[in-house]
Amino acid sequence: MASPIRRVHFIEFNAKVGTLQMYPVFPKYGTPLLAALLKGRGYDARIFLEGVSDMAFEKLADCDAACFPVFAPALNKVRECAARFRAARPKTPLIAGGPQACLFPETVAGLCDFVVRCEGDEALPELLDRLGRGEDAHALPGISYRRNGATVHNPDRPPPAVPDLGPDFALIEGFDRLGRGPARMRRVVNTLQTSRGCRFKCKFCPTAKLFGGSYRTRSIDAVVADIRARRRHNPFFFVVDNSFLGDRAHAVKLLDRLARERLGAAFIVFERHEIGFDDEMLALLARAGVRCIIVGMESLEDSNLQAYDKRQTSAQAIRAVENIRRHGMHVIGTFVIGADGDTKTAGDRIAAFVEATGISLNLFIVHDLEEDESKGLFIPLARRFQTHYLRADANATAHYDYMTGSFVTYFPKRMKPSTLQAMVFDVYDRVYTHGRILRRLWARNTFTSVFGIAHGYGIKRMNASLRETAGAGYLDHLRRIEDGLYDADENLIESRLAELPGLPSPPPLEESAPLRGYDRRIALLVLPGLARRGLVGLGQQVRRALGRAEAV
Repeated sequence: MASPIRRVHFIEFNAKVGTLQMYPVFPKYGTPLLAALLKGRGYDARIFLEGVSDMAFEKLADCDAACFPVFAPALNKVRECAARFRAARPKTPLIAGGPQACLFPETVAGLCDFVVRCEGDEALPELLDRLGRGEDAHALPGISYRRNGATVHNPDRPPPAVPDLGPDFALIEGFDRLGRGPARMRRVVNTLQTSRGCRFKCKFCPTAKLFGGSYRTRSIDAVVADIRARRRHNPFFFVVDNSFLGDRAHAVKLLDRLARERLGAAFIVFERHEIGFDDEMLALLARAGVRCIIVGMESLEDSNLQAYDKRQTSAQAIRAVENIRRHGMHVIGTFVIGADGDTKTAGDRIAAFVEATGISLNLFIVHDLEEDESKGLFIPLARRFQTHYLRADANATAHYDYMTGSFVTYFPKRMKPSTLQAMVFDVYDRVYTHGRILRRLWARNTFTSVFGIAHGYGIKRMNASLRETAGAGYLDHLRRIEDGLYDADENLIESRLAELPGLPSPPPLEESAPLRGYDRRIALLVLPGLARRGLVGLGQQVRRALGRAEAV
């Protein structure tokens, strides 16, 4: 007779290094949402989040079922934890989800009993219900599992509607210790979802796969209720939508309501460059409280943009950024570097553009998530380190720790891997000097000042950690494996890749040091911006009072 399932633990590990840590915790939206959904169905759902919760195995294992949200750079941590469960609690069902489980379910199917692919809003509760009743759950759509040495993939489940329910961060163990009372939310990045998916299919982006190639919106009433419930704790919301304006009519209704109700919240959203040519929408965004737009610029090389199927030119993206800033909103430009069109000057071009425009920068090293050669890979399997690591050792796993988007994991076509790796560090060092960060104190609006300083020093600290890690051995590893594969101009000699007998695994990646007191130092640096905000507010009140006096 099967044991009933009541207590469900979500166990979420971080990457060993390279995480932007501006605050003590930046919980991903999906895990607190799934936990809230299970709580609503009567389960005792708890989240153990590395960096916040006590991750002692005895506490993790005190459950009836364990769920692992898996991200590639945390895969080895999941592997170790799952092995301990197998040894100590062999009857506890282990369930994997998250991006890695959706994109590459075979990598986790051997670690866990079940893999929930893509969105788990419906699949996970149904799976737990069946297991708790002692029923066979292997026929459920949307799951994968291991049988007789092979991974079985059941048919996909139709993408679910976006639930009205919001995430419950209080289900994170240790959450109440981040602060006292309602103030605890000020130490947590406030996340919000208004839609899921994206109508576009840029080749480097996994969104289409993660959300079934569909775009769905959340009810406006639910979004507003979510904001009202959490704004008193933290007025700043990071909107996790991949494309906030994917449904323009829905976005207009939502923004109009936010503007009318004056909820006192400020928002950061993701959007494509096209928003920069829509003055009507930009004005509405500003009225509704949007203070920052993260624009996927990706590259200043049109050949790269074409390879990404980005459907934009670099000139269009540049003009869009300029217009967004004219409407008073801060811009973070995201770039993907290391494509075949990039040379050793790519970093200089990006840094010069960021310096000239005054935007903030998020820089990632390109990583092709597709593994089907028939779909026209822009990073062929033969050029990926993983192919050659596994050729030398079929059980190699150390390389997963480096799949953060900050480390080179393939052979670039027009520069050496070590050149690309050093380029990323150098661009960040050039853009985020103390002087350039502190210039935000004189920005024309308070948000740009406060957020720009916090973001700048967060990136600066992250880059220092990455450089320290790479300097400890990864750059040396890159120089060893690239030796003899490039000519004097750093062009890849692809014919020699086929001759490689395999590659030695990268050095073990050491856990980055915790950022104790870092949020306090950031707070001190943004105080001048906050003080200015107070003075501006006082001045506005005085002017209004004088106006009323004159009217009388």
